[in-house]
Amino acid sequence: MSSQPPYGYPGGQGGGYPPPPPPTNKTKVLSLEYNTAGLLCYIPTCCCLVNIIAGILFLATEPKENRLLRFHALQGLLLGGVWIILWIIYAILGVAMGISTTMMPGGDMMRAGGGLIFLLLRLVVGLVLLAIHIMAMVKANQGQMWKIPVIGDIAEKNV
Repeated sequence: MSSQPPYGYPGGQGGGYPPPPPPTNKTKVLSLEYNTAGLLCYIPTCCCLVNIIAGILFLATEPKENRLLRFHALQGLLLGGVWIILWIIYAILGVAMGISTTMMPGGDMMRAGGGLIFLLLRLVVGLVLLAIHIMAMVKANQGQMWKIPVIGDIAEKNV
């Protein structure tokens, strides 16, 4: 007697239906492991917006049951949004400081002092955001759901 089923697909479970596919630990689109895909969602925004592209891709293609990857994708998108908003604020403040100080007597001295403070503020905020990105990348690679203080709550509610 043959070990093949008489009807349907090879390896079928009777009735001609194929067996359900085994559960995989890979994404639907790029066949990446979930922890690697979560890590891509936190690449710093200054790197060609890779995190925003990855976040949108995984939010659009992964099923609702994959809460961990969808959480990291949404949190990475929100963190990228914070970077972009801060960049816009820095650009506006830079222009405003340059224009407002040239009209005042001694404006060059004010611009130099204000510019130094502004530069130090940008440096500190940028380093803090970079540290958050790195920490989130490590936690996503470990498969943990690590929430960034304000952004994490928003992402958890909307996944």
